[in-house]
Amino acid sequence: MITLKGKTCIITGAASGIGERTAKLFESLGAAVIALDIDEKRGRRLEARSKRGGITFRRIDLTDRSQLLEFGEWAEENLKRIDVLISGAVAHTRNTVLDLSMDAWDAEVALSLTAPMLLSRFAARKMIEEKIRGKIILIGAVQAWFPMGSSFSYSVAKGGVISMAKSLAVDLGKHGIAVTAVMPGPIYTFDGNRLENAPAAMDREAATLLGRMGRRVEVANLLAFLASDLNSFMTGNTIIIDGGRTISRKPDPDAVATFLLDEGGPRGERPPRQISTIAGRRRGE
Repeated sequence: MITLKGKTCIITGAASGIGERTAKLFESLGAAVIALDIDEKRGRRLEARSKRGGITFRRIDLTDRSQLLEFGEWAEENLKRIDVLISGAVAHTRNTVLDLSMDAWDAEVALSLTAPMLLSRFAARKMIEEKIRGKIILIGAVQAWFPMGSSFSYSVAKGGVISMAKSLAVDLGKHGIAVTAVMPGPIYTFDGNRLENAPAAMDREAATLLGRMGRRVEVANLLAFLASDLNSFMTGNTIIIDGGRTISRKPDPDAVATFLLDEGGPRGERPPRQISTIAGRRRGE
């Protein structure tokens, strides 16, 4: 039986997608959740609907270093402990190396690498100070190994997540802190549809060995195990949860590829939005 009772867990990208589902699950398992996201409306709704008041929302733009430093100061002053950090905010940007703007590149690096690094440092220092054998979990994507077209900055950043997790594990192991990278594949997270299940047609076309897209709750369940005391001898690992997508040799269906690439707007022209999805949102929402 997995329990997170008594644990304080920070989750980024918590207002939508995998992050939202994880925040709800963690609260139900007894955790006190600090939910970070740039989307104030969704974040406040998540906080208001928490079943036992176990979710506290704080708005933060993770691409803004000053806001990250302010959050670090707030956490040091207001949190008695940090047991778990889940860095899950992502953004799907559409660009190639030929048309990528420096603003889009800087925003991707800030969101996918600088923010997880600073948050990991804040969390690790608190864990060491309070003598907590904590967990740091960085969420990437299978595009780290198998980039899609027009997703240059996103794929490069996800590769960096793997290296960061390994390096953190090396640095923090002597303090009893375990670090894991989780790399989801095609997970159904379209926020326009609040249902957990994907449309039947999308499941049929999924390029996985299991013949369907993954569900947010399946990633959340994995994260719950990794955050729990049942996970006692794993660190530096990279875990793929993709239904066999990376070994299926099947092409991605057009619907998934289109939604993945449409999230960032015109190619390379707009900094990435911070969301916690792997498949993106429906066009126009």
